[in-house]
Amino acid sequence: MRLVQFGKINQVFSAVFPFICLAGIVFSQSQEYQKSRQKLDRVNYVSQEVEQARFLEIQQQTPKLGFDNLAADLSYLNFVQYFGDKDARDTIGYKLVPEYFETITALDPRFTQAHLRLSLANSMYAGNAEKTVALMEEVLLAVDPESKEAALLWTSKGLDELLFLGNKQAAINSYKIAAQWVELTQSDRRRGLTIKDLEEALESTTEADLKLAQIRAWSSVLVHIRDNERKGEIIDKISDLKAELLVLEQVNKTSD
Repeated sequence: MRLVQFGKINQVFSAVFPFICLAGIVFSQSQEYQKSRQKLDRVNYVSQEVEQARFLEIQQQTPKLGFDNLAADLSYLNFVQYFGDKDARDTIGYKLVPEYFETITALDPRFTQAHLRLSLANSMYAGNAEKTVALMEEVLLAVDPESKEAALLWTSKGLDELLFLGNKQAAINSYKIAAQWVELTQSDRRRGLTIKDLEEALESTTEADLKLAQIRAWSSVLVHIRDNERKGEIIDKISDLKAELLVLEQVNKTSD
């Protein structure tokens, strides 16, 4: 009986075996196809990024003949397309974001809505918070304090100074100026959480809390970085912050 069952099983296996082999071949070929497609996509994305970089370079060097605002609008629209191409960004990263930020800042430093979005993209996705703060300082020299959402430029700068640069005093100063600018406008934002509330919260923040916030901030950026050199720099920064946090915790335990 067992021999009969074994014979039937053997017959079934013999019939199915070619399909198993075929499925294996199809699977392995599909895997190779996916790999080759990813390589092809990467080549295409890199090629597109090179063209975009050339466009930005040309735009920076070409006389605008009084149409700087129009050129800034065009650059911003290109940035929106660049940033919104999720497949490309997931593959090769956000390397050109600081270039877009720098170009638009030079063309129209009063383009507040663009700068607010560019500052977030440059710090959180491209991992260039230091450059964000530097460019925002240029923007803030030119923008009208009474213009719409101008005060948010200071709060954005303060957030970068706090979470990425770890400069609490610079962040407090930024929030103080933001509070002054808010008073210059008829803004409904004063009815909610005020900048003064944020300022007071910052003053009570300990150095250890600040280090921990920086670690979390830089760690959240790390997932978006595709450039190995920049990724290594951020990993080193996180390691240094963790070491500093450990020292602070040991000191606090000793003092207790």
